Amino acid sequence: MQADDQAAIRMVRCGNGTVRRNGCKGIGRTAGVLLVMACFGQMVSPVQAQEGAAPVQQAPAITFNIGAQPLGAALNAFAEATGWQVSFPTELAADAKSSGVSGSHTPEAALQALLEGTGLTYRSTSANAVTLVPGLSAVPSVSSVPLLAQPAASELPSEPAMVPKSKPVKVPEIVVKDVKERDERSYTADESSSATRIPAPIQDIPRSIQVVTRQVMEDQKVIRMSDALRNVSGTSMPNTQGGRAGDFMIRGFRSDLNVFKNGFRDDSTYGSRAARDIINIESIEVVKSPASFLYGRTDPGGVINQITKAPLKDPYYSAEMIVGSYNLYRPTVDIGGPLNESKTLTYRFNGMYESAESYREGVKTDRLFLTPTFGWEIGPRTTFRFEGEYLYDRSPIDRGTVAVGNRPASIPIGRFLGDPSRRGEINSGKATLTLIHEISDAWKWRSAFRSAASRERYTSLESNVMDDVTGILTLARYETPQTVQSHYWQNELHGLFSTGSVKHKALLGIELGREHQSSTLSGDFGGLGSFIDIYNPGNRLFADGPLSLFGNSAQTNNIMGAYFGDQIDLLENLHVHAGGRFDVLEQKLTTRPHDFNPTTTKTHETDTAFSPSIGVTYQPWKWVAVFANYTESFAPQTTGSRSFDGSVFSPERGKSYEGGLKFQAMEGRVRSTVAVFDIRKKNVLTSDPANGVFFSVATGEQHSRGFEVDVAGQVMPGWDIIANYAYVDARVSEDNKFVVDSRLPNVPLHQGSLWTTYFFQEGVVKGFGAGVGMYAQGKRQGLLQCQDPVGSSCQNGFDMPGFARMDAALYYRKPEFFAKTNLIAAINFTNLLDQRYFTGAQNFREIVYTGAPFTVIGSVKLEFN
Repeated sequence: MQADDQAAIRMVRCGNGTVRRNGCKGIGRTAGVLLVMACFGQMVSPVQAQEGAAPVQQAPAITFNIGAQPLGAALNAFAEATGWQVSFPTELAADAKSSGVSGSHTPEAALQALLEGTGLTYRSTSANAVTLVPGLSAVPSVSSVPLLAQPAASELPSEPAMVPKSKPVKVPEIVVKDVKERDERSYTADESSSATRIPAPIQDIPRSIQVVTRQVMEDQKVIRMSDALRNVSGTSMPNTQGGRAGDFMIRGFRSDLNVFKNGFRDDSTYGSRAARDIINIESIEVVKSPASFLYGRTDPGGVINQITKAPLKDPYYSAEMIVGSYNLYRPTVDIGGPLNESKTLTYRFNGMYESAESYREGVKTDRLFLTPTFGWEIGPRTTFRFEGEYLYDRSPIDRGTVAVGNRPASIPIGRFLGDPSRRGEINSGKATLTLIHEISDAWKWRSAFRSAASRERYTSLESNVMDDVTGILTLARYETPQTVQSHYWQNELHGLFSTGSVKHKALLGIELGREHQSSTLSGDFGGLGSFIDIYNPGNRLFADGPLSLFGNSAQTNNIMGAYFGDQIDLLENLHVHAGGRFDVLEQKLTTRPHDFNPTTTKTHETDTAFSPSIGVTYQPWKWVAVFANYTESFAPQTTGSRSFDGSVFSPERGKSYEGGLKFQAMEGRVRSTVAVFDIRKKNVLTSDPANGVFFSVATGEQHSRGFEVDVAGQVMPGWDIIANYAYVDARVSEDNKFVVDSRLPNVPLHQGSLWTTYFFQEGVVKGFGAGVGMYAQGKRQGLLQCQDPVGSSCQNGFDMPGFARMDAALYYRKPEFFAKTNLIAAINFTNLLDQRYFTGAQNFREIVYTGAPFTVIGSVKLEFN
């Protein structure tokens, strides 16, 4: 349950903010004993007790040291000591004080002592879970799920303290939100904040939302975010930018604008220059269709939001060693806990070092990633969090292979067509400050600031022009130092209130931002004679010499966005979401003197746009939801694009219609979404056929439509599954350069994946498990099909064949392998059948990215608690 629900109810949870099957860390043994006792208690009926059966054993006594303090704080301390969940409407405890409890007591007796004199009592809602209600009695009411152990007779209040039956007390109606315990190893999520910026049940939100949980990433042993996204329908990364951050494809539209981290922009230009690591990621949420109504400039396919790990209130320490094919070595640590006795100061630290070679000849990568996070509970209603990131990456620019004729060249996929010894370096850092203050039970203010900076030294000798007849690939040499910065400040007012019987989760926000990039481009496009024979790589020349300065520029963007949203519960089974955002984006480009332009030129463009969204969800039954929405997107054109008469172009605009069904089964443990969509993107720039490649016209339109299916969850104890399928028909619908009705590049008509694991639950094989999966894409276009392929600005297209890749894994998990130490070991096999495949192309026949052959990764992880 999120903080935004506190106007309805406050949930006291484990110290790290999660609800676990076996209680909070640090009390796992106690919770396990209590769970066994609860199961035994269920089997002993009152009749049996009367007939002389052994009485239900009381819960073990626990030593408490909770001083006199506000009741809410006392209940938090009680929950942390016992692992119990205590639910109550906030107003009940707003002014209540507790006299505290100390000494050895059963949890029931301690809770009664804490409530003494407050006018409150409690009733059981499930094992180790109670709800506070107004009343004169301190005795829990009988519920459908009994307490683990009822209070001893000596602890029960005397009969006069009971509420007389002849004079019942009328208790005001209290709405308690349904609370579920969810296994921390789940493949599904109940709530998401990425589509609304306020946590809300996924089943109620009228959007297609997929969540890749931490457990999915752990089971598949992915180490890059791009690999984790194969678990989401219609989503992939065909363009790795030579092994860097890359561009993602969602529903047929490619963009680097659509990646965020905790709601802040994390694109590959101003956010993350190097490949994104998952070491500090708790989950990845993908919201389909345009999201400009909350996030501003984006492409219409959807957005990817990375949710980072939070600081912990209970100590946790883990260390993992990953080794694998091609000399992969990757040690990691994940530690966290309280920094003071009251647990108002907490921390989390994730660290990783990676040294790896590759199936690509001569490629060597070194990475270091450090992510400290600190939390501070300034007061009962105010929290502060600092998150830091530092990433160092040193690796060559790897442009893959080339196309010859109508398909990728028939050469080994490990052949590096350049000089792998020239490795670029990226140093990047991020800092995020978040302050949240609960103004009242209904209103909350969030103020967050994120600053990022990167310094990159891009150096490479890479593919330039391919001669299909001779097999000679000329090489271009680049030396490009550049720095980027981005700073964003978000201020939001969150409201949780009702207007009559209608409930609202409302949002009003403003975002200010500034982005800056400065770079120089020095290069040689074959003048020094560098080349390589792709069929005989021994026939090559890697030349060094003077480079020409091709570019010297600086760009600054100023951003202002004002947005609103409201998740409205018209009825218990009828939900509406409406929102919109107004954006102002000012772009300033300064081109400084260089070898081919001895003068300074300046370009100044300002774009404005309003992006609306409206959607509705109806739940005819609890297990099914029908949803539909209409949304629009906004993305400004690249600075410097000009028509022949000097005029600038309007931003790209997208319009999307989406509808579908959401299902949940097995008490929400299995969830699925079926969605259909129709998206059009207009104002796509193309070269001006009448005036040459240096000028553009805005006549292009692209159209994507199709349907998707996503399924994830626990089919039965020990058996988890996540699967998806997407049919995406993405084509050019209007253009004067590319063939109308031709398919967009890198978009397979059919795409899907399956991953499933099973762990034995009992016997000598308990703790052993296995996983198996498949990832497949159909045939894709490598380039847009040109109307005039002879023109210098347009290359002949080619096809990338479809593929089906098989993966597998073997596991062993042993709790308490050593004292207070858990063991988690795994061996993961990727591309088990050693298929040859290609992941995508990047605008040119000379850049076709390859998929890795058969790969083995072994991992051993120790958790200390």
